[in-house]
Amino acid sequence: KSVKRYFAYTRVSTDKQGERGVSLHEQKEIIQRYATHKGLNILRWFEERETASKIGRPMFNEMLTLLKSGAAAGVIIHKVDRGARNFRDWAEIGELVEAGLEVHFATESLDLNTLGGMLSADLQAVMSVHYSRNLREEVKKGYYGRLKQGLCPRPAPLGYLNNGEGQPKTIDPVQGPIVREAFELYATGRYSLIQLSEALYRKGLRTRPTRKKAGGKKVNRTSLAAILSNPFYIGVLYVKKGDRTFAGGHEPLISRNLFEKVQKALTGRTQRKIQKHRFQFSRFITCGVCGRSLVGEIQKGNIYYRCHSRHANLTEEYVQAELLRCFQKLRLSTEEESLVDLMLAEIKSTWQEHLKQALQSEQLRLASVRSKIERLTDAYIDGMIDKADLEKKKTTLTLECREIESKLAELRSGGGGGAGKLDKIVELLKTAYSLYKNANYDEKRELANLVMSNLRASHKALEFTLRFPFSEMANRDGGQSGCPLRAGGRDFWWKLIGDLVDFVQKGEASDTPLCA
Repeated sequence: KSVKRYFAYTRVSTDKQGERGVSLHEQKEIIQRYATHKGLNILRWFEERETASKIGRPMFNEMLTLLKSGAAAGVIIHKVDRGARNFRDWAEIGELVEAGLEVHFATESLDLNTLGGMLSADLQAVMSVHYSRNLREEVKKGYYGRLKQGLCPRPAPLGYLNNGEGQPKTIDPVQGPIVREAFELYATGRYSLIQLSEALYRKGLRTRPTRKKAGGKKVNRTSLAAILSNPFYIGVLYVKKGDRTFAGGHEPLISRNLFEKVQKALTGRTQRKIQKHRFQFSRFITCGVCGRSLVGEIQKGNIYYRCHSRHANLTEEYVQAELLRCFQKLRLSTEEESLVDLMLAEIKSTWQEHLKQALQSEQLRLASVRSKIERLTDAYIDGMIDKADLEKKKTTLTLECREIESKLAELRSGGGGGAGKLDKIVELLKTAYSLYKNANYDEKRELANLVMSNLRASHKALEFTLRFPFSEMANRDGGQSGCPLRAGGRDFWWKLIGDLVDFVQKGEASDTPLCA
């Protein structure tokens, strides 16, 4: 008489449970005692670290296939809920019994060969499925509950630190500034993801260790793309399933304006080609006809910038001359520089009045946004909008509130950096020409981007728009090239400095490349 052999199946829901060993160890001991008591010979153990609430457990499926092929007389399982917490897997176990295979539960006296035993087992299986569903709902409720509180239930992304359950993530003092720089560098449009990965590695950005991988490595292209497209860095918690967003309670690492620039760069650079030569103005000028960027090429020893369809054709020598001519118009005389310094000193003496007006303006904005949130809640209570729309719109308004509150805090602490921004702009006004004339490759592009916008080519001509206040400076009368500064020139500078104060106070400088 041949000896019957059986499979033994043990399962835990997570790797964490399996590593602790208690659940798996106890299951194995109980099954072993049961097999010894019943005189059953265990041929092979199947150990699973997967939830039974979902279909597709690899070890369970492999065991079923072997059982159906006659590799063993049956299977011993710790208890019903270890075998199945979904109806499909329980049906598979029922099919084994119908095929004449033995199914034993080590801790439950169930005879699946009788109607009463099968009924009892079915009831336990139903209760097990219900328990799993209820547990999933409770986990989901807790997950979304934390999100609504502004807490991220997942591990902190690179650049942030975990602080335990119930606590918001905080910026990593070492990796956080490097991640911020990653956004700033990519927004310039001068880096591909591969180039940026190399640059960040040199600056010290490293991967974190995980359960499956060691840390301390270079952040690869895919991971870097995920970082650059993650709204967590602007204070938003995004759940892909259901396309839901929540206002995070953590401190944003970057501004929304910078994040949006990076998203545009990601979208526009998917088909970026690696260039053999580094041209100074490549992808810096757009074609006025087709809107595509001009790229550099060398023909007969000369550098030309052309669009894909050859609508525009500019020589590098011509572009350099036009930009230099523009910067020459911005050159200040010694008398103008002295006048600007005197005006700036006087303006600063009245800065507190401007600061007071800015505070009042931001307080009105804050009250308006808070009022919108209240009206939004009323609309939800009245059934005018559904819960999904409420959450999405409320998240947007809450983030706007936080931005205004942050600006108010900066203003109360010393002008929100407004005086510093004004100093920075005025200094650029005074030195733009000399800076550009002595700048290197990268600095020339950055300065041109600060001073002008909408650089486009029309056949063989370069066109552009000067940003404020350079647009005003280029058209001023008198005071240039050593000419005496007339009364009209003084009036011009008084008006320009006054406009600059309004420009900074309204926060417009933060929305442009100028001193952003």
